[in-house]
Amino acid sequence: MTQQPTQRPDRAATLAATAAALAADLVVLQRRQQEAVATARAVCHHTQLHRARRRVVDQRRQGRDPGPLAWFTVEGVLEDQVVRAVWADGRLRCDRLLESRARRLVDLGAEFGGEEVPRRYRASLQAPAAAVLLT
Repeated sequence: MTQQPTQRPDRAATLAATAAALAADLVVLQRRQQEAVATARAVCHHTQLHRARRRVVDQRRQGRDPGPLAWFTVEGVLEDQVVRAVWADGRLRCDRLLESRARRLVDLGAEFGGEEVPRRYRASLQAPAAAVLLT
């Protein structure tokens, strides 16, 4: 019976060590997951970019004018996260965080213009392409 009290501190120390090891493993796994998600987003972005470029080349080859802003891509950082957007075929594809920020500008009725921009554009996620780019 005197053995039982000495086993408890050993068991508690073992459990504490196991919990610490599991917590360290969790941190490593979370970092790996974040890296995997970031890599997947980058691959998706580059794929969209490649497709957009390819469509413009195909349109030009067919004698069609893709227009001055047939496609564009934007990459930046919001809230310590890399965000990306691609405009192609009259459609915007972007990360959720970037889309939510852009939607706020649209909802607020923001307008863009200045010395470098020959006219004023109202914030938009649909058209014209120049307004989408500025948003």
